[in-house]
Amino acid sequence: MNFVFALGILLFVGYWGGKLVRKIKLPEITGYIVAGIIIGPSCLRLIPRVVLENTLSPVVDIALGLIAFLIGSSLHMGRIRKLHRSVLWITALQCFFAFAVVSVSILVLSPILVNVVGVETENPFIEVLPVALVIGAIASATAPAASIAVIEELKSKGPFTSTLLAVVALDDALAIALFGLCNTAVSPGHAVYSIFMPFIEIIGSVAIGIFAGFILRLCSKFLTTTAEFLIVALGMICIISGITIFLGVSPLLANMSTGFVIVNSTMKVKRFIGALHNFTPPIYAAFFALSGAHLHFGILAKVGFLAAAAILARIIGKTLGVSVGGHIANSSAYIRKYLGLALLPQAGVAMGLALIVGQNPRLAPFEDALINIVIASVAVNEIIGPPLTALALKRSGEARV
Repeated sequence: MNFVFALGILLFVGYWGGKLVRKIKLPEITGYIVAGIIIGPSCLRLIPRVVLENTLSPVVDIALGLIAFLIGSSLHMGRIRKLHRSVLWITALQCFFAFAVVSVSILVLSPILVNVVGVETENPFIEVLPVALVIGAIASATAPAASIAVIEELKSKGPFTSTLLAVVALDDALAIALFGLCNTAVSPGHAVYSIFMPFIEIIGSVAIGIFAGFILRLCSKFLTTTAEFLIVALGMICIISGITIFLGVSPLLANMSTGFVIVNSTMKVKRFIGALHNFTPPIYAAFFALSGAHLHFGILAKVGFLAAAAILARIIGKTLGVSVGGHIANSSAYIRKYLGLALLPQAGVAMGLALIVGQNPRLAPFEDALINIVIASVAVNEIIGPPLTALALKRSGEARV
């Protein structure tokens, strides 16, 4: 099966999946994932597993680059400086607690995980530690799109809503940085090399992104139409992703850094973002359908308990982190009590990070198990997340519908 035909199937089936779930008030992303599951190797087998893992890999690279760029472009330093310290405390601690609680839960269940993947080891805790850290980092990410959709639907406005928007905007950037650090830290290598390599790779990724950002800023002076902004921005995202993959550094951090430079250095950032948003629907449809197609029912049946534990641990980590951060910053009782429920949706960043763990040799034996745990978590959180976000907004008294 060639790339064009496989991509066409993902787009066509993904669209109808998204359209159908909208009728039952679920996010389109859920429909894309379900559509991918149906056409994938576990159901109708319209797309073979070898095509998913090899032929369609550029879809993942482009989608992740685009997502990271848009996240970076939301980090305007002027707005960040104006944020109340409660936002910074809550963002940092809910991210850390989700990471810590999920990592510990996977580590506790490490004997089950090594048995599922068939890894022989005398010390399952040491063997699973890298996997636990990476799953924990992935769990810290949220899905801003789902939260924004619910806020718009309920016409919610006020301190609770403003805090929620600020936290979800910053959280994915923090999650990407945390994943980059953990993924690099657990890579195989000499002890001294392993200590310094995470910092070298992060600095290298950021440097490439900053350099690309200034090139993009220079190019913006010669652009006038939306089509021109789209062509140049998308071209730069692909160049950044290609160079960083070749060099073995993080395309996510690089593209996020480019978006950060653009939003803080040129008045034309809205032209770039507006142009890219016109391109996101087909990319997201293909990306999430592709992610759903990776679901393997045989593996999911074996890791189902681990997935349930990760989902529960993430809920505990998010709500506990918000509560602790809110207490430190003297936030209102509504924020401390309900904001954690509004941070449960999980989608693009989490799914994308899961799909690239196989590039790390240390994690490769656990790749299928890890992907299925994350897909299950995303699917569940995309179903329960929006209603719980709506509940939190209503309990805060800021929902107007």
